[in-house]
Amino acid sequence: MDKEPAGKKLAILGYASAILVYLPLMIFIAVFGVAVILNHNKGNKFASFHLRQMFGIGLLTIAASVFTNRIDDFWIGLSVLSLMVLLALLGLVSALRNQQDELPFIGKYFQKWFNFIK
Repeated sequence: MDKEPAGKKLAILGYASAILVYLPLMIFIAVFGVAVILNHNKGNKFASFHLRQMFGIGLLTIAASVFTNRIDDFWIGLSVLSLMVLLALLGLVSALRNQQDELPFIGKYFQKWFNFIK
């Protein structure tokens, strides 16, 4: 009889989870990098605007995830993550509507802080 050792499936699940947790950040970096390269020296103000907005959302999400991992309250973490998703959706809707709407409260700062993205 070919019996699997106890806990093997759990170990495989843990291994897969550990690998998959890095994929969203790697995909974000890759896609953002490609977008910056495609827009480099093109002077497309529309693309530059939305790249700065998304770069700010990405950095804010990374910073928020670092700080919310230190807090034991699940609901605070979920609220912060939901806010980041909402900001990304607002930016996406603005881009789909072919508009340059700044994100509420922080969009103007993203445009000022990340003006190196042209």
